[in-house]
Amino acid sequence: MSGTVRPNPFHVLGLPPDADREEIVRRGRELTDLAATEAERDLCGWAMRELIGDPETRRLHELLEAPGARYRDEEWADFALRHRRNPANVKALKQAAGEPRATDFDLPAIFDLVLDGLLEPPEVDLAAGARHAPQPPGPGAPPLEVTDVLFG
Repeated sequence: MSGTVRPNPFHVLGLPPDADREEIVRRGRELTDLAATEAERDLCGWAMRELIGDPETRRLHELLEAPGARYRDEEWADFALRHRRNPANVKALKQAAGEPRATDFDLPAIFDLVLDGLLEPPEVDLAAGARHAPQPPGPGAPPLEVTDVLFG
C-alpha cells in the first residue's frame, strides 16, 4: 500500500461489516464496472481484496468500521427530497419581526454584566508564578536592593 491513507473497504464498497464473500465480490465488480477513472477502479479492487483476502485484515477493518453503518440506504435521498425547500417563510418572519427597539433590550442587565466582567479580578495561579519566577525563591540576598528600585 502506498503512503496515501485509504478509507475503510466497507465504506468504499458500501457494504455492512457482516457482508459475505459473494456479496463483496458482486459489489466490487459492480463498482469496478461503474468506475469513471482508473483510480476509482483501483480503489474498488483494493477494497475487495482487503475483505476477501487475509481474515486478519478483514477482522481489523470490521473493528475499525462504525457500528451500525449503512451505506446503501435511501433514507438520506428520501429526506432530501421531502425537505428540499425551507419550510419557513424567511421574508414573512423578517417583516413580522421589524426593527429592534430600545425596549427590546434590558440595558441595566447588560450594564451589570459588563461591569461585573470588568470589575472581577482574574484568577491568579501562584504555583505557576513561583515555577517561572525570574529569580528562584530561596535563601540569600534579594536580587534587587531598595536603592536599585528608587534610583535605577
